Amino acid sequence: MKRILLSISSVLCLGWMSMSQAGAQPSLVIQVPEAFYQHPVRFLHPYINYWHNRAEAAETTGISSFQSKNYATSSCEAEARGQALVVIEPNIFYNPQTGIYYSEITAKVYNQPAADSALGKPLMTVKGQGQSRGWLSFNVEHSTHQSYLQAFDQVIEQLQKNPVFQQSVEQGPLQTYQALCNSIDTLSQPKAFF
Repeated sequence: MKRILLSISSVLCLGWMSMSQAGAQPSLVIQVPEAFYQHPVRFLHPYINYWHNRAEAAETTGISSFQSKNYATSSCEAEARGQALVVIEPNIFYNPQTGIYYSEITAKVYNQPAADSALGKPLMTVKGQGQSRGWLSFNVEHSTHQSYLQAFDQVIEQLQKNPVFQQSVEQGPLQTYQALCNSIDTLSQPKAFF
């Protein structure tokens, strides 16, 4: 009986190890352009002024969202190595009458690390929207985080359904995107976002 259990457990362990090695995590580089760090969003309210740094909040939420969906992530400040670069453009709006935060995440995916590919068309562009209830007088960062989470869930779901993205991430080589990150940071963003 012990031999049977030992052989079954060893076969299961070997099968599990081979599956884990075959299914390595796809690696993504996450970037929020520098212009979004320079322009925080002001949430309007008759009695309270609140400035929200959407770039920091969206980047941390984006990295944790992609990691929770089994993607290895890095940022342009770190090593910037991955199979694709995902440029995140966060936007958020607060409605003081209803107490709802509305967020929109636009994700542009690049799979060519050359600096001039920032001027061209990205591999794909997807958008996700989220909303969450909250008030400016209590725990604003939690409410914005929940709104961003909903938007990122939609973005990741659209990316996972897209066969072009899946093929690019699963079969693409590991590349350094530092030149493309620097190039995207120097491009100006549309004034409608600010």
